[in-house]
Amino acid sequence: MNASNDLIQKRTLVGILSLGCLIGGGWLFFTSDNEGLQGALLRVGMLLGAFWLAMPTKNRPAAWKVLSSNWALVGAVVTGILMPRFKGMFPVFAVLLGLAFFARPRNRNK
Repeated sequence: MNASNDLIQKRTLVGILSLGCLIGGGWLFFTSDNEGLQGALLRVGMLLGAFWLAMPTKNRPAAWKVLSSNWALVGAVVTGILMPRFKGMFPVFAVLLGLAFFARPRNRNK
């Protein structure tokens, strides 16, 4: 089995698991009083759906390959500043941003 077929199978499995969790959470919403399990299934289903969207296909690379670490950390810092309950995480984001800035790959073609 080559890597392309293996990747397609994994992406399909993540999509099926995501739909299963979302359907299970929705079913529990209407039929049960177990809010903890319902919420967990819905959250896991949404997370798996996000992973499914980010996984590579035959026509495009993985979403994380086109996103540089610097932009991801800048987004995390801005989110941390704008959301009040994450203000305590600002020093952590600042240190990670500094590490990403100094640890990024250098352009050797100069």
